[in-house]
Amino acid sequence: MVRITSRRTAARLAGALLLAAGLSATAVAPQATAGAEAERPQYPVPYSLAGGFFADPAGGLDPEAAPPGANDWDCKPSAEHPEPVILLHGLGGNQRLNWSTTAPLLANNGYCVYSLTYGNHDNLPIGGLESMRDSAQAVSALVDKALQQTGAKKAAIVGHSEGSTVGAYYLKRLGGAAKVDKLVGISPNYQGTELYGLTRLAQNLPPGLDDILETACGACKEYARDSAFMKDLNAGGSAAVPGVTYTNIQGAFEQIVLPNSSGTLAVPNATNTRVNKGCAADLSDHISLVASRRANQMVLNALDPAHPGELPCAFNPPFLN
Repeated sequence: MVRITSRRTAARLAGALLLAAGLSATAVAPQATAGAEAERPQYPVPYSLAGGFFADPAGGLDPEAAPPGANDWDCKPSAEHPEPVILLHGLGGNQRLNWSTTAPLLANNGYCVYSLTYGNHDNLPIGGLESMRDSAQAVSALVDKALQQTGAKKAAIVGHSEGSTVGAYYLKRLGGAAKVDKLVGISPNYQGTELYGLTRLAQNLPPGLDDILETACGACKEYARDSAFMKDLNAGGSAAVPGVTYTNIQGAFEQIVLPNSSGTLAVPNATNTRVNKGCAADLSDHISLVASRRANQMVLNALDPAHPGELPCAFNPPFLN
């Protein structure tokens, strides 16, 4: 696996990619659950990216730092929610930055939650840069560890942006469909993106520049809609596989996954929705969607469809809220 060693190159890359990151998180007091669940730790849930970051700036820049509520390896699944939930961040994000809203919310609702920063180079606080094939291997190892630790038969995956792509690849190509029965995509991407022509340009760079991009961000090249990776993921007509329930949540504005149809799955076992459907106040975009109250309730409902909660309708701005 090729590593970036130049700190100057790393710094420039971090700045550029963080703007296009699939990140996204005003703090509220969590509601305690009844009975045995009241004994679980209860975490503040910041519905703000800025709030999540400034609660722990050092953690936000540490790719090994888990978000609150995640990676408690002594966690025992609740009877109501026995499946561990694996959180996969977006390109240019990391586990702490991406999941400061969703991880504590899930933990407060009785889930055992696990996350990682995948695909990151040395000296960089952000991930999702290396080939998505390699990142899917890291996801496979985390799922196996979570299942072994909890004794659960199946896990669920919640992926933001690239996290949905890597999760889908794991399910389809690495045997994950036997171990995971739900994939929830937030600002998902299953068919690549045109990204205003940038991904097509990345596919046609001269050899020297092509090598640099391959080293810096292999996943960036794989996001071209006609890349070998995307053709492999969608072989047979879809990135989806039988036996897994897919829920795809898109923002009111989607400026990264273009066309927006790349974030949907046209199969019977998939539900595709937008956060602003029935709520014009939610203006979430590709990045801020992970901090949306409404989107996070959609995640809870997708993970436990037998007990859906009412969808809140609250203002959530686009970009870094």
